[in-house]
Amino acid sequence: MPERRDAMVREIKSHLTAESTQNLEALLAGMTEDCYNLVLCDPSPLYRGAEAVARRYRGLWTAFPDLQVRLRRIVAIEGELAVTEHTLSGTHGGPLFGIAPTGRLVQVETVVIWEFVGERIRGETVYLDLATMLRQVGALALPGVGSAPLAR
Repeated sequence: MPERRDAMVREIKSHLTAESTQNLEALLAGMTEDCYNLVLCDPSPLYRGAEAVARRYRGLWTAFPDLQVRLRRIVAIEGELAVTEHTLSGTHGGPLFGIAPTGRLVQVETVVIWEFVGERIRGETVYLDLATMLRQVGALALPGVGSAPLAR
């Protein structure tokens, strides 16, 4: 089913473009009405329904006003699921898990498991390197690991 795979890849790329350009309308247009985001490192990890998913993205864009999400590779597509790797980057310009903005650059690796219904995204299960993100904004010190921000 190469057409099915191609349609899923197109929708993932469209979704990531909408995420990086803060186009909430386009982002939600590619998702089902019963959509969800499960962000496993989030203190309140499950966002169920379009309104909750929109709230999650608005919070992410507030925390990182210049957010960019770059698709690194498609790991697998099987049935209604796809697995991708991304690099998420942006400047910490708003509250992040209760941490005041620092102006520091953040760059972390993420993995997303996408669930599809037809050609639309039903859900995203997001795994990200929260320890690195917190270290980069200066909220976590690890012995032997520098906490200096990344160079732009």
